[in-house]
Amino acid sequence: MRHQQAGRAMNGMAWRGEFPGDLAHLGDVRRLTKALLQDSQVRDDAIMCLMELAANAVLHTRSADGVFTVGIWSAGDAVVRVAVQDAGGWDEPVVRSGQEDLAESGRGLAIVIALAERLGVAGDEDGRVVWADLSCDQGGPSPWDGVPLLEPTCAQCRPMAGPKMIYTTVSN
Repeated sequence: MRHQQAGRAMNGMAWRGEFPGDLAHLGDVRRLTKALLQDSQVRDDAIMCLMELAANAVLHTRSADGVFTVGIWSAGDAVVRVAVQDAGGWDEPVVRSGQEDLAESGRGLAIVIALAERLGVAGDEDGRVVWADLSCDQGGPSPWDGVPLLEPTCAQCRPMAGPKMIYTTVSN
């Protein structure tokens, strides 16, 4: 795995690194995220969201045969963005309600939506970035202006299939 500290962002921390597209490396992602966000009020939710996004990259994209990139940004202890860039695939991310059947999988993005303030996607079948924004309710201006999206392969951001995503507040 290749890691790099990206420096300071938004009066906080920015980190980016690549991981092999193998489920065995998700533990590395979890441990690293826990260490980087050790003082964050939203650490546990950020870890859960990032693990779901990373698992989706390995299980549902071409990253299974390559690598996926993780990005973590924080501003102080109450604002975090986690993002995963994958190698793309023909299937777009889909949010399932979990009520269709009793399957043991398929609810990852629904979990992310429940925990995050916002969820978004950029890119296409050649590569996507999926991100989740988490924060404690602080009021005031949006802390997300100017936060990078891991340089997506597609410069346009668009809504994912489903309600309450990309630049829309998710009501919990």
